Amino acid sequence: MQTIFTIRRLFSDFSLINTFISQDFVDRYDLFVVGKRLDENRGVYQYYVKSRKAEDYKQMLIDSLYHPPYINVNLSKTGENNLYLTHVFEGKQLYKPYINDTLIGLEYLWGGQVQLETTDIRLDKSDPESRGFIFDKVLYTSKNRKVTKAKL
Repeated sequence: MQTIFTIRRLFSDFSLINTFISQDFVDRYDLFVVGKRLDENRGVYQYYVKSRKAEDYKQMLIDSLYHPPYINVNLSKTGENNLYLTHVFEGKQLYKPYINDTLIGLEYLWGGQVQLETTDIRLDKSDPESRGFIFDKVLYTSKNRKVTKAKL
């Protein structure tokens, strides 16, 4: 039991996954990634073994980890009265209920306009069969405590 606490103290979630999840580990413990598809004839979802590869299993674990968004200050677009932030999109959009209040707070601290470039995800309604997604680049702007959003 002490070993588990030692490992937890020495490794972050990410480094633990990358250090210990190998193909041998996945094979030894019979681990796999599960897929889900709709069986339209029976009206139910079917679950199946999507992959038994260690890399796919690692990616599934990493995707499930919480991590704060990675946001950079774009120095070429930032000036005395404008703070321009760029969200590095990693497949997960920002939590929309927090965007407006966060930008207004940053505008107050910065003392000028704040802009945030990010990516929004929406369902592709033009082809309902594909169940695909559309990724839109958008720009949020907070000026005079009002937040607007524009497509880029």
